[in-house]
Amino acid sequence: MEGNPICKQIPWNDNDSLLSAWRDGQTGYPWIDAAMVQLRKWGWMHHLARHAVACFLTRGDLFVHWEKGRDVFDRLLIDSDWAINNSNWMWLSCSAFFSQYHRIYSPISFGKKYDPDGKYIRYFLPVLKDMPKEFIYEPWTAPIDVQRKAKCIIGKDYPEPLVSHLDASKNCKEKIAAAYALNKGVKGEISQVQLQRVKKNSSDRRNIDDVIKQTPKKLRQKKLTSY
Repeated sequence: MEGNPICKQIPWNDNDSLLSAWRDGQTGYPWIDAAMVQLRKWGWMHHLARHAVACFLTRGDLFVHWEKGRDVFDRLLIDSDWAINNSNWMWLSCSAFFSQYHRIYSPISFGKKYDPDGKYIRYFLPVLKDMPKEFIYEPWTAPIDVQRKAKCIIGKDYPEPLVSHLDASKNCKEKIAAAYALNKGVKGEISQVQLQRVKKNSSDRRNIDDVIKQTPKKLRQKKLTSY
């Protein structure tokens, strides 16, 4: 990305723990995790699943550098192509080719639209196979008695969500908007100092780490309305 005139310079997070959770299917969002488990087991996933997980890692929720996600795909995809892989990650992260950064794939409603019963999730995440369909995409919202009956306690058998999608996506959009404003007319010739100012001075002075610190209890109490 750095020094590439076709690529917008964006102050992505350098957070290996978020990257690892995403790579290992431990984000707490079943649709995202099922896709990443499929990638690890089969070396392949549908192109819409690729779009969803790439958006989630980068501009949608975690704000991790697209090059890190690209490297995971490059290692694991049996149909990996260097040029296509790089181009798609630049596209999905809104670093190049596509600039409608406000259009974010929901880690909840997008998968639900195509698979309302969660069969895909149940197949690749058997720990959730007995979770009722109304909770399969948001298992942290299931009452504890439902979790016990499904033999899946959130936070023990399956992880809590890494972030609140609503809060994280709002924060990501603010940061990309600021980065786009800085990139305007300079063709990627931006210093790291300028990028760090964008990271520091998002409109509400919050970063992804603030969103991650939201307590699991608070997340469980609200059902995450999605885009």
